[in-house]
Amino acid sequence: MIQQFFRRRSTFLFAALSLTLVVIKLLLDVFLTDPPLRDQAAAFTWTLVLAMIAIGFAGLLADRASGFPDPLTGSARDWHGIRLATITGAIYGLITIGMYIWHPAHSPLNTGSGWDHVRLPWSIPFYTFGAIFLEYLLRLGALCIGFWFIHVLILRRCFRLPVFWLLNLIIALYEIWPYLAQDIHAGHWGSVARLPAEPLYLSNVFEGWLLLRYGWFTPIVFRLAFYLFWHILFGGFAAPYFGQ
Repeated sequence: MIQQFFRRRSTFLFAALSLTLVVIKLLLDVFLTDPPLRDQAAAFTWTLVLAMIAIGFAGLLADRASGFPDPLTGSARDWHGIRLATITGAIYGLITIGMYIWHPAHSPLNTGSGWDHVRLPWSIPFYTFGAIFLEYLLRLGALCIGFWFIHVLILRRCFRLPVFWLLNLIIALYEIWPYLAQDIHAGHWGSVARLPAEPLYLSNVFEGWLLLRYGWFTPIVFRLAFYLFWHILFGGFAAPYFGQ
């Protein structure tokens, strides 16, 4: 059984993505000289990186025990999922860019602290790292482990879809929670009601569906495509047009 586990293509895929995290961390530690960016990258300590890889590995085990689609096992399904994740991730990136251009101050991804993008060329490894890291945390970690614990361990494989969608809707709150908490604290209930309809929340719900339909790799592809358009291309070339 152990030999079969390590012979699966998805195991090699997980190892390659985890190695990418380690290599990028080394690259940033050794070659990054820009002080503000170096301080930002230093927040991802080796302890945190290794802990996230461990969480991802536990999520990989939970993913397989839960019966989600295993990446790289069915070529037609895999390529369809990768194409869909790439196209929809790019569309989401373009929507986010359009929202920022239309009204920068009201963009849900505008923190009000200036140009919130790492500049080229460091944006390429930085956001590649961020995409893998975040999906290990949210989809492989929180969603797969949480689903395995509730659906498999507690409910003995009953209520599969209701459990999945309830967890998915809750975990999708992660990225909008800071804005949601601010609006709740300020009593802006109209904004609270609108936030779950924001693309930032809906995209996370969609990533959960990608995992359910195509396996854990497609949400990573989706986020990489989104980061390519929003952070790397727009963030790398549009700053002069916004006074940055």
